[in-house]
Amino acid sequence: MSTLRRVLLTALPKVALSRLCGLVCSLPLPRSLRPKLFGWFARRYGASLDQVAGELTDYRSMQDFFRRPLRPGARPLARTALAWPCDGRIVTSSPIAGGRIPQVKGNDYDLADLLGSTALAAELDGGWQATIYLAPGDYHRVHAPFDAAIESVTSLPGTLFPVNPPAVACIPRLFARNSRHVFRCRLPGGTPAAVVMVGAYNVGDTTITRSGGTVQKGDELGRFGFGSTVVAVIGRGELRFAALAAEARVWMGGAAMASDDRST
Repeated sequence: MSTLRRVLLTALPKVALSRLCGLVCSLPLPRSLRPKLFGWFARRYGASLDQVAGELTDYRSMQDFFRRPLRPGARPLARTALAWPCDGRIVTSSPIAGGRIPQVKGNDYDLADLLGSTALAAELDGGWQATIYLAPGDYHRVHAPFDAAIESVTSLPGTLFPVNPPAVACIPRLFARNSRHVFRCRLPGGTPAAVVMVGAYNVGDTTITRSGGTVQKGDELGRFGFGSTVVAVIGRGELRFAALAAEARVWMGGAAMASDDRST
């Protein structure tokens, strides 16, 4: 089954179909229809409407609803030095050894391929990474998991494979093959870090809302459409992401540090 899925997903015109889906989802909806449609979506995909800022009628299209902000206080920010950058489920959370990141058990890929930079990968090797999958019903905004200076944001071209668990299990190097945006960061003590927003099928129009300067933990970096994946990487040092099991649920702003690391 995995072989057939891999063949079909490879042959699918993913970019063209994603662009078409984006156009359809951007069409304005009648104001009276919005609460019904968004309510159906929330029931189907498990979105929490009680955490949405404003009124459902304020969101002109499905795309606007996908990128909805949260009401104040919906995601309390942890006092630890590392926080989760988004809502979602853990794909992998692990140390980086030999410049490789585990995609799933027995299937890994080069950090340099993901980042599009051998030099940055060398700086981050020996550190820690957390890969988080955002399902369609999740909050789709991505935030800084640490205090840092953004040194650059690089857009890397690629295809748009789905990033759901079945696709991740059967497509080699999936995250390094999809289009993505790489935030190259430097923590206050000089430790290198990166946040990678990986595009996905139906999510070809990632929006970057912070392209440089100093950010505080919890500041918004960008927005996805229908759901996607974030890879947060931190170099060698005292800070490490919590080693959670695959499918563990995390929430943007929640404490993301290993239990024996120090809080701020």
